[in-house]
Amino acid sequence: MNNLRPIAALMVEDNVDHAQLMMDAFNEFNIKNSIEHVLDGEQAIAYLNNSSPYEDKSQYIRPDIVFLDIRMPRQGGIETLKIIKNDENLRDIPVVMISTSTINPDIQECYRLGASGYVTKPLQFEEFSRKMKELNYYWVLTSELPKA
Repeated sequence: MNNLRPIAALMVEDNVDHAQLMMDAFNEFNIKNSIEHVLDGEQAIAYLNNSSPYEDKSQYIRPDIVFLDIRMPRQGGIETLKIIKNDENLRDIPVVMISTSTINPDIQECYRLGASGYVTKPLQFEEFSRKMKELNYYWVLTSELPKA
């Protein structure tokens, strides 16, 4: 079962408070889970490719899943998703898009590009926290992730 194996995740989120809520929810299920946080798509691609400053593969391990915010400075989530899904070495990593946008073209574009899921961020703290726990419950305890 998936919940017996620790899960490694990469959180790509420019809002540090949102990232912390997601990381707390993720680790709540298994203290052996690990989650790394980067602030934008450029950092995410560097992390996934073990490029500077993420060269140490023992510290920056390939994630089992990526949680990717859509709206970020420098390189947004949709562009980052395109890069991941067009890279033969990265395309099998599940990517869950996280956004405040409920605009159907955004959602369709993410799925067309290969996203494994699309979750909207509620604006109220309690609802956001609940939704992040449910999201992590599914990906950590229910879903089978490909092994790296």
